[in-house]
Amino acid sequence: ETRGLIGAEELALLPRHAVVVNVGRGAVIDEHALYAALREGRLHGAGLDVWWSYPATYEEALCKPPSAFPYGELDRVVLSPHRGGGIGVADLELARMRRIGEMLSAAGRDGVERMPHRWDFGLGY
Repeated sequence: ETRGLIGAEELALLPRHAVVVNVGRGAVIDEHALYAALREGRLHGAGLDVWWSYPATYEEALCKPPSAFPYGELDRVVLSPHRGGGIGVADLELARMRRIGEMLSAAGRDGVERMPHRWDFGLGY
């Protein structure tokens, strides 16, 4: 069982400049512990290609958030619905992975405000 394998205690061992990347399963990292560490500035950021809650239908996808916590409101978090790599046409997937890497690099180098393709709540995307 890997649910909650990384919790508050494990996250507290990371330095403040650490960026947590989860591309396996959302539940491996304790949802609340990660959110709290990010919100309180105990971690620099996170790249999450997994969610804790997946919609069962298209209609549910329009309104069901990926987590019980508002990760999308945090400036230093990149969310992707388990689409960050390895599915489909190789060239397309390589381009997608490259773009995600560029976004994370830009956020770390230039700050979140200047990160390309940043979520704009005013625009709704």
